[in-house]
Amino acid sequence: MLYCMTIDNIALINHADIEFSDGFNVFSGETGAGKSILIGSMNMLLGERVSKEFIRFGEKKAMVQGLFKISDESVLSYLSENGIDAEEDGSLIISRELSAEGKNICRAGGKMLPVSKLKELGRMLMNIHGQHDNQALLDKTTHLEFLDRFIGDKAEKLLADYKEKYKQLVALLKEADELDIDEAEKLRRIDILKYEIKELSDAQLAEGEEEELKKQRVIANNAKKLMLSAGQALDVLYENADGECAYNFLANASSLAQEAAEIDSELSEVSESIESALVTVEDTVRRLQAYLNNFEQEGISIDEIEERLDLIYRLKRKYGGNVESAIRHLENSIEELKNIEFLDERKIQIENEISICRSEAEKLATKLSELRKSSAKDLSSKICESLEFLNMPNAEFVAEIVPKDLSADGIDAVEFLLSANKGEPAKPLEKIVSGGELSRIMLAIKSILADSDVVDTLIFDEVDSGVSGRAAQKLGEKLKELSNFKQIFCVTHLAQVASKAESHFLIEKHEENEKTLTKVNLLDKKGRINELARIIGGEKISDTTLKQAEEMLND
Repeated sequence: MLYCMTIDNIALINHADIEFSDGFNVFSGETGAGKSILIGSMNMLLGERVSKEFIRFGEKKAMVQGLFKISDESVLSYLSENGIDAEEDGSLIISRELSAEGKNICRAGGKMLPVSKLKELGRMLMNIHGQHDNQALLDKTTHLEFLDRFIGDKAEKLLADYKEKYKQLVALLKEADELDIDEAEKLRRIDILKYEIKELSDAQLAEGEEEELKKQRVIANNAKKLMLSAGQALDVLYENADGECAYNFLANASSLAQEAAEIDSELSEVSESIESALVTVEDTVRRLQAYLNNFEQEGISIDEIEERLDLIYRLKRKYGGNVESAIRHLENSIEELKNIEFLDERKIQIENEISICRSEAEKLATKLSELRKSSAKDLSSKICESLEFLNMPNAEFVAEIVPKDLSADGIDAVEFLLSANKGEPAKPLEKIVSGGELSRIMLAIKSILADSDVVDTLIFDEVDSGVSGRAAQKLGEKLKELSNFKQIFCVTHLAQVASKAESHFLIEKHEENEKTLTKVNLLDKKGRINELARIIGGEKISDTTLKQAEEMLND
C-alpha cells in the first residue's frame, strides 16, 4: 500500500508531495494537464524503464520516492531474502533517482539495489492497469493465464509440477532425436573417432611438455658452449692441472686458519667460515661433475626435440589450439565412442524413459485440465454477476476450454466468449466487444482476481474508456467496492467514477515565471464539487451543474 509519494523534476512537475488514502483515490484534470506524468512517476518508482527525457527540462536529475506499508508475508519474506529491511510496522521507503547522464540510483529500505530487483519488488507492490491491458484481453493466448490465476494455488502447484515433467520430456525427446542417426553415419563417425583416439593416445600429450621441450631445445642448441663453460668452471674450482684451483687454495687457507685459531680463539669464526666455504666448493664440484656426466649420457638430440615439437604443433592446430584442448578432445572422443557403441541400448532405454515421462506428464495435464474445466464454469458465473452489476444485465460470458496437444502449459486452450445481448450466441471478444464493454470485462476480471493477488495496490489508468451514463455509475460503484480490500488509484474523466473516491486529486497545468508547471492538489469538498461540475459541464460551470455535482458527491 502506497501511503505517500514525493516527485522532483519529473517532466512538468517541479515538486510534489502527495499523501494517499488507503481506499479509493482518483486523479482528474484537463487533457494534457499531466495525469500521465503521475502514472509515469509511479512506473519509475516500480522499476519500469524510463528515459532520461523524463527529467524536467534544465534539470540534472529527477527523483521519485514512496512510502509503502507492507503486510503480506510473501513480500516481507522476499525483502528479507534480498537483505532489504522494512520497519517493524511494515513501512518501507523506496526511491529512484535518474540523472541526465542516464544513471539510475535505486534504494529500498536504505539499501541500494539494481533496477531489475526494484522491478521484481515493484510487481509485488502495485499493479498498473492501462488501456493496453484491455487490448491484451483480445489476445486469447492470455485467457489461460487469467483462468489459472483465478484458480489460484491449486493450479499454480499443479502447473509447476506439470511444467517440470514436461521439461524432462522435452529433454528426453531432444536426446532421442540426437541419437537418431542412420547406420552409415554411425559407422563413419566410429571410424573418425577411433582414428582420432589412436592419434592422440599414441602422442601421449602432457600439459607443460611443450614448454619443457622448448627449454631443452635452447640447451641442445647451446650444448658446446654449456660443456665448455661448465668444464672450465670445474677446472677453476677443482681440476686445474697445475693445482692452482679454488679448492686447493681454500684447503690450504683452512689448514692455516685452524692453526692460528688454536693459538688465538678470536680467529675461530674465521676458520669456521673458510671451512664452510670449502664444503660449499666441494658440493658445487660434485653438482658440476654430475651435470657434465648426465649431459653426455642423456642428452636429447635437437632432431628428436624438433620432431616432437612439430607433432605437438600439428595436434594443437587440429584439436583446438593448445595441448589442454587436445587432451580434452581425446577424453570427449573416448566418451562419444562409448556412447555410440552403446547407442542401440541407449535408444531402447530412452524410449522407455520417454514413455514413462509422457504418461506422467499426461496424468498431470489431465488433472490440471479437470481443475480448469470445473473452475471455468465458476469464473464464467462470477464474471456474469459482475457484468450484470456493471450495467450489462443480459451479458453471457463463457470461458471456453478446447483440447490441444501436450504443450508447455498443458492440454487446454482457453478462449473467452461473450454475448452482450439476450438471444445472441457467445462469440470471441475480438469480434464483438466495444471499448466500454472491454473496460467493464477487464474490471470484472480484475475484481474477481484481486482476492488471490498479493498486490495491495491497483492502478487503473482510464479504465472508464468508452463508458458513460448508468454504466459509468456502476463502474464507479465497482471500483469503490474493490477499494474495500485493495488500495485503488484511478485516472478518470467521469464524474460518476470520481464522485465515489475517498480522495480526489486535481492535476492541473499553469505558468509560473514563464515556465509551465503541473501541480497535484488534494481537493476539499468544495474543490471536489467544482471539479465534478467541470467534468459534467465543461468550462462553463452553472448552478445546475454545481448542484448536480454536489448531489453526486453526497449520494
